Amino acid sequence: MGFDSLCKNKIFKDVPDLEDIKVDKHMNELLSSIFTGMSGRYTRMRIICAITENPLNTQKLARKLDLDYKTIKHNIDVLEKNNLITRHGEGYGDVFFPSELISSNLPTLYSVIRKVEAKMDRPGKNTLSDLEKL
Repeated sequence: MGFDSLCKNKIFKDVPDLEDIKVDKHMNELLSSIFTGMSGRYTRMRIICAITENPLNTQKLARKLDLDYKTIKHNIDVLEKNNLITRHGEGYGDVFFPSELISSNLPTLYSVIRKVEAKMDRPGKNTLSDLEKL
């Protein structure tokens, strides 16, 4: 699953070209740690894209993304712990929204994701689909 198929035209539509992005060093480190590891990076990106389109609760996210509830819950916890999403409500039906931190740093997130994609496209590198076959 490539970056463009995730949500390039949805949440990054107003982000300048990669060459024109002024990357915030601190945010680059934070976002790199969350969105570049093999485990969960696409899931977390898909969650951000989904709640940007339409804020949802964990159960509805699991249905929309066709993933296990526990997988969504774990990745929600990672995003919430790092202040990238906010929770509205109390209990089971809590609805999640992108935080101001993520909204104000979309260019940096775009840069991080594009760098990961470039590394994954290099010859000899494992792609996500290769790793899923193991």
